[in-house]
Amino acid sequence: MSSTFHVPRSTFQAPSSKSENRDQEQEQTPTEAREANSALGTQHSALSGQRWLCLTVAAPHNAAELVASFLTELGSLGVIEGVRDLQQPASSTTEVQGFFPEDASRTVLEEALGHYIKEIADLFPGLGSAFPQFSVVDNDAWQDRWRDHFPPLEVGKCFLVLPPWEPMPAKRDRLPIVIDPSMAFGTGHHATTQGCLEAIELLYDQYGPPHTALDLGTGSGILAIALAMLDVPQLWATDIDPVAIAEARKNSAVNKVASRIHFSELPTEQLPTPFALVVANLFSSTLVTLAPVLSMAVERTGRAILSGIQLDQEQEVLTAYCPPTWRLVTRFPREEWVTLVLQHL
Repeated sequence: MSSTFHVPRSTFQAPSSKSENRDQEQEQTPTEAREANSALGTQHSALSGQRWLCLTVAAPHNAAELVASFLTELGSLGVIEGVRDLQQPASSTTEVQGFFPEDASRTVLEEALGHYIKEIADLFPGLGSAFPQFSVVDNDAWQDRWRDHFPPLEVGKCFLVLPPWEPMPAKRDRLPIVIDPSMAFGTGHHATTQGCLEAIELLYDQYGPPHTALDLGTGSGILAIALAMLDVPQLWATDIDPVAIAEARKNSAVNKVASRIHFSELPTEQLPTPFALVVANLFSSTLVTLAPVLSMAVERTGRAILSGIQLDQEQEVLTAYCPPTWRLVTRFPREEWVTLVLQHL
């Protein structure tokens, strides 16, 4: 099973009468739909015995992260993204599951998701045909499903990714990174995150810590935390999402490296470039767009680790990062994804 999982800290509140009677009103804009549905369900002080409404929708792999993030905006307690049985043939889509209180309005959820899919359908062929399915799971099944997605994970030769409820291992032969599953992308269980960690380890083994580094689109902060643990002296982590920056700060504090990382929402052009290393785990289309920016952001002979790339999009990215500006050093394929290590010439 391959998956990544997000657990927002939003609480649930009862839907308003306006939300319950939307079929009698004029159609809302997508933004209004998100606002009206950002806190669905009933707030519970105790979870014991509670049942959950599971919303499942199939999405193209490169759209799954956006759909997962949107479900958290709707008030999902958690989102499982990327569920696939690796014993089965690869599919062009992956399941995204969100979990809401059992009494949440299915109509409101379906309409809000439908609005959002229309907003982004032009960017992701095949998404427009996505229809949500609903089922009910009890709390024990939910808790088991949640924790089952976050066992301790060994990555490469030196990293161990742990959720906060797992005890630190007695044998400290790996660098433990504690990541709280949250609404920010990057728990270590996704193939792209693992590829980045393996690439970071490879460059460290070959050249030692870079004197400067940037984690572009830091998400949970896991890659910046890994770089800090490898003693990068000047380290920046940026994201356009303030929620991700807040989560990354929390995770860095838990791992006792917060003082070593400069967190920022500034665009790359306003950072103290160039960097010896830039790590960017983003969408392929975003990486292609950023090629001129990264060419300025990475110093001569410096390196870039690029991920978030599906195998069928690899050539498009390599075309954007090609000689005489870039040289492909190595690649880390994993499942249907690939992580690229490039050198700036």
